[in-house]
Amino acid sequence: PAQQYVQWVYNQLESRSRMDKRTTERRAGELGITRQVEVKELTELAVVLRARTFARMDLPDSVEDKQRHRYDAIVDLYNHQVNLSFRTSQSILLQQYSTPAPLGYLMGLFCQIHRPGDYFEPSAGNGLLVINADPATVTVNEVDELRFRNLSSQGYAAVTDQDATKPFPPHYKHRFDAMITNPPFGRLSAPIEVGPATIKDLDHWMAINALECVKDDGRAAIIVGGHTEYDTYGAVRSGKNRSFINYLYHHYNVVDTINVDGDIYKRQGTGFDVRIILLNGRKAVPKGLSRTF
Repeated sequence: PAQQYVQWVYNQLESRSRMDKRTTERRAGELGITRQVEVKELTELAVVLRARTFARMDLPDSVEDKQRHRYDAIVDLYNHQVNLSFRTSQSILLQQYSTPAPLGYLMGLFCQIHRPGDYFEPSAGNGLLVINADPATVTVNEVDELRFRNLSSQGYAAVTDQDATKPFPPHYKHRFDAMITNPPFGRLSAPIEVGPATIKDLDHWMAINALECVKDDGRAAIIVGGHTEYDTYGAVRSGKNRSFINYLYHHYNVVDTINVDGDIYKRQGTGFDVRIILLNGRKAVPKGLSRTF
């Protein structure tokens, strides 16, 4: 039934047919799928599979800007996908909000996961952040049982279910060419001291933990909650974000911090403002901005 339902949603997306929460739940019910959380996750799986066909589609040499062509197709898909705004008790508890496919595609381009390599997604959801990649090149991690099952059906190099707040296995250390992640938002039960930085937020700590798995010259694209604000001198304003942002600047080559309006997430079930933080390599000697911790 799950496979039949995913194929039905995929076909609806392919034909650009109009769908809403009611029609998807009705079709799922006809197939014996009655749990709202399962309907939501299977619907998103179909979106992932459809988005991947665009992100990795072959285009004729006559198409000048192939990446833009693929991106436009994914934006069109996003505009016609079923609204995934219905929230379940599980998504509220874990603050699970998947990344819109167009953002995932752009983050994947920065991390160059469309090329042969070894890539990591430590809180993978259903796979929206790695649609650019050949699944056989990606190790994904996800603690949610339904999402773990959905990932296991996609042909990834490895699918694990580790608590991403804990250190990853020793053979993951500095292994991956790139890491891409949108960890769940929330607060840690207790602050964690990392050198001079005090980390209080779950998404901040999960990002720092996962970065240990990236090669010294590897890339990373991270989504965390909130917007970064700067004072007139260009320093991060005081508050809960300062330690995290300055930790990244101190240890990594930060290419950019991009504030994203939460409106783009409304089809995914939330409206939180977020940031995309782009990193290109680890500093050989940590330095920079540590004075503002």
